[in-house]
Amino acid sequence: MSRATRTFKLRLSPAGLDVLIASHCLLIRETRALLAWGTTLHIAVEHLDTCSETVLADCLSQVRRAGLAGSEEHHLGAPHRMGEIAGAIAARYRLVYTDGPALTLGNLYIAALLQLSGATGLSLLAAFDRVQAAPTSTR
Repeated sequence: MSRATRTFKLRLSPAGLDVLIASHCLLIRETRALLAWGTTLHIAVEHLDTCSETVLADCLSQVRRAGLAGSEEHHLGAPHRMGEIAGAIAARYRLVYTDGPALTLGNLYIAALLQLSGATGLSLLAAFDRVQAAPTSTR
């Protein structure tokens, strides 16, 4: 039997790390729960799954403009399901933006964290509830 989680690698600039920290603190304040760093990323991706491709395109543009991707590697543990959700989001995005810049999952993860800053408390709590209720995969 294999592990229910895997490690996701984020390559962040110092400004990108600030986005991760801000997202993590926001979620802790909103949920009133101590969360693992990987749970923050999972909630961010879960929330991004409810957003339009236009919102994702906006966030990806901000990731590039603000230089949030970088060379500092950060490893976060999250369920396999998060990667599956991210892959589905990327596939939807590529269908809409066929001529856009290449989409990497790393930039999608950063965009997910970035979009949390504009999310409402209710939508954050709904994403948190979905993550808590999701069965863990045992791939």
